[in-house]
Amino acid sequence: MVNDSIEQLNRNGDRRGMSPNSQKNLGKGRLGNNHAKKDCSITRIQREMMGHNCPYAKDPTWTWAYALAEAGMRDALQEERARENLKDRLEGKVTLPIGGDKENPVYIIKVSSEQGKQDIERVMNGDRT
Repeated sequence: MVNDSIEQLNRNGDRRGMSPNSQKNLGKGRLGNNHAKKDCSITRIQREMMGHNCPYAKDPTWTWAYALAEAGMRDALQEERARENLKDRLEGKVTLPIGGDKENPVYIIKVSSEQGKQDIERVMNGDRT
């Protein structure tokens, strides 16, 4: 007797993807992205905890948010990396300009044809027509 699953054809008329071990068929039994569900999100739970009292803080009335902020400030006094992270959070990261400014921006134009090179040369010399 012939196995029906082997003789079964897909809509294109061949057996591609018809094996029970193909990636398409194996994926059918998998559950979705469980860690992204709201009921088990670590980030969601941490955000909820921020307003609650922290049992590990110096002062028992401190919330988790206050205790973490205080610990971050203390770490910034002792460690260079923590200090840099704190400055980036408070003042924003410093961006390094690649050149130019608002009045004189830097343009990079790559042209391969000779006619294009001539056109670019005309534009750079002020000829706008």
